[in-house]
Amino acid sequence: MPVRIPDAAALTQLTPAEKQVAEVLVTGASNIQGAQRLKMRTSTFAIHLGSIGRKFQINGKAGRPARAHAVLASGQVAPPSAPADVPEFTPAERQLLQALAEHAETDDIGKAANVALPADVRPLIAKLVDKAGADNDTHLIGLGHAWGLLGAGTTGTRSGSSEPVGEAR
Repeated sequence: MPVRIPDAAALTQLTPAEKQVAEVLVTGASNIQGAQRLKMRTSTFAIHLGSIGRKFQINGKAGRPARAHAVLASGQVAPPSAPADVPEFTPAERQLLQALAEHAETDDIGKAANVALPADVRPLIAKLVDKAGADNDTHLIGLGHAWGLLGAGTTGTRSGSSEPVGEAR
């Protein structure tokens, strides 16, 4: 299920603690790193992260990038600092970036990005992370927002294209 960013009237505001957790999340920090930065227990950090997911209808343990996208697109958290030079992403890479932002599960990411083989999804994401100089896929979403590649109104769809990502061109 794609991430849904509620409109301003329906938006459930993050609590101050959730906002602090979200600010750390968008930098790509793990639960342990985030808890250490915020001087809280790892379990407390995870509870707040789960609450953020529920507010944006992102369930399960997967979906850290989708959670990061949701809090950034909702305007409740600012993107992390990013290098000034934006990598030149291909249309297929931008589509994968958007799919990663909008979907929590690997299969759904692959379908949205038109990846030919499900087994190719994570390796393609890893290449995208490397190309962006991100620490991980969640940090990649933060950088995507900082560079203006992602947001509430962006789309990664290549109009008129059914070309699968990851196949020889």
